[in-house]
Amino acid sequence: MTAFEDGEEYADQQFANLTLTQEVITAVTFEECTFTNCNFSETQFKRCTFRDCQFQNCDLSLLDVNYSIIQRSKFEQCKLIGINWAKVSRIEWIEFHSCNLSYATFMELDLTKAVITHCLAKEATFAETNLTQANCTHTDFTDSRFVRTNLTKADFRGAYNYAIAANQNTLKKTKFSLPEAVALLHGLDIILENPNHSE
Repeated sequence: MTAFEDGEEYADQQFANLTLTQEVITAVTFEECTFTNCNFSETQFKRCTFRDCQFQNCDLSLLDVNYSIIQRSKFEQCKLIGINWAKVSRIEWIEFHSCNLSYATFMELDLTKAVITHCLAKEATFAETNLTQANCTHTDFTDSRFVRTNLTKADFRGAYNYAIAANQNTLKKTKFSLPEAVALLHGLDIILENPNHSE
């Protein structure tokens, strides 16, 4: 017995301390709902819609969002480990604040103006992702993959541990901060020397 009935619509509701793991939820619409301290790990939300929703301190690890729609939704201090976001039908204006996005896949998604700030995004995949005007400040991108990623006007100030090859991604008016920006030289056929080094 699940907390949500398939095909139902829930509007302006508060859900707190729900534990719903390894369940299958189908064709449910959530509008202006808030989820607090919920555990939805390994649950499948198939063909569901989340519109203007907020998730706070939730465990959504290995969540399956196959063919779902996520619009104007915010995640704060959530565990979102191993989610394949590329399986959604559409994402519009999504925000992640102080979340764990490790091992997530955002391949080929349009994340224009997305917010990924103060997060851990270890080994996440952003290949062929559109991050135009995205706010990626103060996020740890250890071993994350950026290939043919559009980073036009994206903000990476304060972000660290990223490896973004300048010759494999679109960098136009992208904001970075030193010393982390030295990583942009990765993959270029150049030689760097310390000017203070004496032979």
